[in-house]
Amino acid sequence: MKNVIVTGATGFVGKTLVREIRRRFPDANVIAAGSATVDLADMHATSAWMQGLKDSGFACDHIIHLAALYKAGDWPVRHPATQLYANMVININLLEGWKSFFPEAKLTAIISYCLYPSTEHPHPESELWGHEPEEYLFAYAFAKKALLVGRKAYLKEYGLKSTCVVLPTVYGPGDSFAENSHVVGALVGKFVRAAREGKPSVEVWGTGDQQREFLHVDDAADGIIAAALGSDEEALNLGIGDAYRIRDIAEWIRDAAGFTGQIEYRVEGRFVGVHKRMLDVTLVRETLGWTAPTPIRDGLQNTVDWYRDQLDAGLA
Repeated sequence: MKNVIVTGATGFVGKTLVREIRRRFPDANVIAAGSATVDLADMHATSAWMQGLKDSGFACDHIIHLAALYKAGDWPVRHPATQLYANMVININLLEGWKSFFPEAKLTAIISYCLYPSTEHPHPESELWGHEPEEYLFAYAFAKKALLVGRKAYLKEYGLKSTCVVLPTVYGPGDSFAENSHVVGALVGKFVRAAREGKPSVEVWGTGDQQREFLHVDDAADGIIAAALGSDEEALNLGIGDAYRIRDIAEWIRDAAGFTGQIEYRVEGRFVGVHKRMLDVTLVRETLGWTAPTPIRDGLQNTVDWYRDQLDAGLA
């Protein structure tokens, strides 16, 4: 990697990815593009930004596209049109900018495992086509699937090279720890704060029996770089190939945080999503020899410790 554009670079995964690229490739010129850099939902702004980069002599060899509008919890249920429009426009503008200004670059586009059907077996990449996504995320899934369509279309018409990477739920240092965040971040925040404040209990949404796959953010960055450098696949699942009960995740975080109170599971009035979701990671292991190195309990402890340090330093 020599000249790299990372969109969504100020987000959770984006920050870690940019840091890892710079660590591994210290001579690389990395354009870390967040919303303050360019509004990718604005076609003219996107074109002007890319034109400026090209005019400056920036010879892009990789574009890694993470930028998206997404919020956890029931927000996608309440705002499907907002989510569809924003993400479709962002993705189309990015594809057109890539084609017009940096067609020699390889595009690595990050998509979501919400594209897979709501069945409980490990999902291979072949199931990205021909299946209905989970109803509550249909708009976001459709916009993300547009990147798969774009990959095929821009390859066929223009010969542009790209791959799509599917991520499960990502967690780790730098996550959001608000109560309405993704499950690990929300639970880390709840348990660490409850332990500090001496609360008698912590509420967990759902029955605790839902199962999810979780990928540490350092592993996500490592896998994205591996895919960008080595994959010619249409799509590639990056995950651990296993799912854990939310009940187990909650108990492990409780122990890591030193919380001694009770866990109370709440279903009524709470949005819990599909029962089980996980990825089949056979392809990435066979083609790239890649596996996620961070054991789940080590990753949870690392996340708890990081958040606790942030609180101690007055940064959270």
